[in-house]
Amino acid sequence: MPELAPGSWFNTASIRDYKQLFFDGLARLDARKTVAKIEDLSAGKDCALLCYEQPHKDDDWCHRGYISAWLKTELNLDVLEYGLEERGGGWSHPKIPAQYRLQASKIDPLDVSSYIGAEAPDGQGRVWKVIGFDPANVDQAQVQSGDDKRAISADVLKSRFQPII
Repeated sequence: MPELAPGSWFNTASIRDYKQLFFDGLARLDARKTVAKIEDLSAGKDCALLCYEQPHKDDDWCHRGYISAWLKTELNLDVLEYGLEERGGGWSHPKIPAQYRLQASKIDPLDVSSYIGAEAPDGQGRVWKVIGFDPANVDQAQVQSGDDKRAISADVLKSRFQPII
């Protein structure tokens, strides 16, 4: 997909300029349409973004990391480096230059087991039910009222819901 490739400047730009130029190019794209095109090209099979940088050398950063960060920011989609999945995606992707890379933090899921099924009203009289931890924010509980699902912090969970014993 040429639209995801860096420009002719990729071998001459500084790390800072490369980042700016690459994200300027990504800003002209629609992330949803880009992912749909990748899905179409892959015909439903797993696919990979490729380039020439060695995956296991921290000094060898590349555009795959920036694509991972862009898709995480735009769509909350995790794009991981093959063989280095434990290092994370998005701005933690191992192919992001070290000075821009966030350290992936391992967050344990919030233990909501004693609250599953607990109900509590909100200020508008809607009744919310604890249905589990939020898969997108595992340190938060997920509650539901009708078709509306929301994430709440552990503090809100403990202050508004009673454990079911």
